[in-house]
Amino acid sequence: MLGAVLGAAIGASLGGAYLLHTLWQQLPSVNHLADHDPKLPLRIYARDGTLLAEYGQERRELVALERIPLVLRQALLAIEDANFYEHGAVDVGGLLRAALSNLRAGGRTQGGSTITMQVARVFFLSREKTYARKLTEVLLAYRLESVYSKDKLLELYMNQVYLGERAYGFAAAASVYFDKTLDQITVAEAAMLAGLPKAPSAYNPVVNPERATQRQRHILERMHALGHLDARQLQAALAETLRLRVHRSGLRTDAAFAVEQARQRVVDRFGEDAYSLGLDVTTTIDVATQRAATRELRAGLVAAQAGHGGGGRKGRAPLPGMEGALVSMDVHTGEILALTGGFDFALNQFDHAVQAQRQPGSTFKPFVFSAALEKGYFPGTLVDDTPRVVTPAARGRKAWSPRNYGNQYEGFIDARRGLVRSKNLVAVNLMEAAGVEHVSQFAARFGFAPANNPAGLPLALGAGTATPLQLTQAYAVFANGGHWVQPRLIERVGERHGRVLYEATAERTRVIPARNALVMDSLLRDVVRHGTGRRALALARDDVAGKTGTSNDARDAWFAGYAGGVASVVWMGYDQPRSLGRRATGGSLALPVWTAFMKVAVAERPVVRPTLPEGLAMHAQDLVYAEYLAGACVDNRSPFVRPTFPCAPTIAPHHDALE
Repeated sequence: MLGAVLGAAIGASLGGAYLLHTLWQQLPSVNHLADHDPKLPLRIYARDGTLLAEYGQERRELVALERIPLVLRQALLAIEDANFYEHGAVDVGGLLRAALSNLRAGGRTQGGSTITMQVARVFFLSREKTYARKLTEVLLAYRLESVYSKDKLLELYMNQVYLGERAYGFAAAASVYFDKTLDQITVAEAAMLAGLPKAPSAYNPVVNPERATQRQRHILERMHALGHLDARQLQAALAETLRLRVHRSGLRTDAAFAVEQARQRVVDRFGEDAYSLGLDVTTTIDVATQRAATRELRAGLVAAQAGHGGGGRKGRAPLPGMEGALVSMDVHTGEILALTGGFDFALNQFDHAVQAQRQPGSTFKPFVFSAALEKGYFPGTLVDDTPRVVTPAARGRKAWSPRNYGNQYEGFIDARRGLVRSKNLVAVNLMEAAGVEHVSQFAARFGFAPANNPAGLPLALGAGTATPLQLTQAYAVFANGGHWVQPRLIERVGERHGRVLYEATAERTRVIPARNALVMDSLLRDVVRHGTGRRALALARDDVAGKTGTSNDARDAWFAGYAGGVASVVWMGYDQPRSLGRRATGGSLALPVWTAFMKVAVAERPVVRPTLPEGLAMHAQDLVYAEYLAGACVDNRSPFVRPTFPCAPTIAPHHDALE
């Protein structure tokens, strides 16, 4: 019997040894963990580093162990493996205690896993609870500790373990739950995070705050028992009220349209791999300005809907049926400070700021006047403001007789007053005198696509189309002294904590003479001081300039303008163009939104004082190109335009130099 027992024992030992040897040989290689390179999400930030959005299946950030606060490491080890640095790959005593506890309980209540065993499970095994998997886990733990140091294994674990809310690793969890980086977390927050690995759903502080708090308190007590916290630190941590980041999207709702534009551009450049390469995208978006843009546009649309009638969205009668857009950019750098392409991105993803081609109405008139300056006209030129048939009727075509808003006419008035009062007849007559083709080609310099703005007298009244972004870019030319500046939303793209892959540079091209820009600036400032843009005087600044715009049948309401080096445009209308209301205008709908927004956008910016460039002179208390006073202006022999001093006959010389 003794021989049989010994033989059975030896046979079992040999069989067990053979099984262990076979399993050891079948273990996967662990060498690749030294160069662990998991998929890292795409992150999009505001200019000040505020996280706007994150794309990817996993929220993750790799952090070296030395950058993980000691208190967090202590909290984790206190609850998961207090003797991690003293025992080997497997804590035999811990396993025996767990086994006895499970036998007494009649089920699995304790695991007895070391941190190294958990690394094996996290990287190589499923969460299946079988003895075979447990044996494999133990063997893998020994293999891991034969290759890696304790510090490296702890680092791998703290960067890979799942902690709920799609967060992998403690750096991601600190951001998700507390909106903090690891170096900012408190002792109480560290203990809360340390409680997550065992059961991320059960101890999620957002979903199960009571259970999470109980586990946190237990961990703090353990840290005190192990000597990591003294009595004062323990009581302070227990008394701390945690402020959770419940709405993890943060600013994303406010910046949804801008974020989506940035995402599309990054994916266009880097492909679908952009979602897993760990790219950090820094945009030009200013947080406070962006919030103001979304807030004021929404408020303006709700007020417009209530004041001008029209149904709400299908099934959502409190919500406005009309849409809108607001774009704001730095006139010198082209940096887009705010971009809102609609009432709510969740309801309508069509970005009206960059996709909506709409009639600009009277916001186009300044470009007619700018073109006319280079043909011998100036703010003091007298232009007829009398109703007339501009285009006679012909086969298949009705006669065109433009009318002023409110049917108010004044006869011959100077061009400055014509723009300040937004006189349609003045704009049409000035364009006709300057040359239809000239105006169309001149407008292209500002970014107006000729295909969408064909030559013809109706173009003087904004009968073409443009997007709010294009119009913002165009008005910036008047604000910055005559330069077309390429708008940019992305400042740089870099690898996470690594090299910069892309960095934007300002692209500037002079498209009109400096003196042209200054004359136009003076005209647009007068629109605010004395004309249709008077509501913008609420900004109480001397440098506010802009123009209202209302398209045919009030289908589009605009205000385009600038102050303090910031150009902004507001548009409002319906996706399927229809009238906004009998009394709807750019001044009544768009301008209040623009003014409220600009109070935030230029609050910290100094007033811009214009400087007089060369080549300008004064005549009858108004600006004029100096050579025109010497007879180089146009005697165009038009019955609708009159110079106020003698001019050279017929055609004026070319004065469109861009030096």
